[in-house]
Amino acid sequence: MGWRKTFRVLHRDIGYFIAALTLAYCISGIAVNHIEDWNPNYRFSQKEVDIGPLPGGTYLQMQQYVVSALNIDASMVKGHFMETETQFRVFLENTEEVIVDIRSGKGLYKQVENRALLYKINALHLNNIKGVWTWVADAFAVLLIFLTITGVFIMSGKKGLSGRGKWFLAAGFTVPLVFSWYIIA
Repeated sequence: MGWRKTFRVLHRDIGYFIAALTLAYCISGIAVNHIEDWNPNYRFSQKEVDIGPLPGGTYLQMQQYVVSALNIDASMVKGHFMETETQFRVFLENTEEVIVDIRSGKGLYKQVENRALLYKINALHLNNIKGVWTWVADAFAVLLIFLTITGVFIMSGKKGLSGRGKWFLAAGFTVPLVFSWYIIA
């Protein structure tokens, strides 16, 4: 079997093998590229609450009342703060919080939820889990390099690198060169 045919077979089979991971990295890359516009990992929501007037007493007792009235796991509580004479704030894990008026008990419960799929694929893409995944990600990068190189040489003649392929390859190199020149300048 000739080297072009070998490249074609390997290119095809490796491409099938890494297709799902390539899609995950691409989706995550698009999401992370637009992090200034929206948070790809978390969804923030606010809901109005009305738990009735808070009982008198210490701030800790008011915190316990808020947590109990809203069925919040007490282990999530990080602290509390009397923001104004009437505004009481309870800080929770993951930047969640409850702000209530101590006289009326009306306020806001600010919550954070994971975007289930994006949170997980972003963790993979950004290598937040480290360990063995680092080796998997490195192997994936090596396979992408292999696919790139074999892809350049699969075709021959006027459709290959000696024909129109050289122009596409040059155009592809031009994009990162222009942007790197733009960044340096």
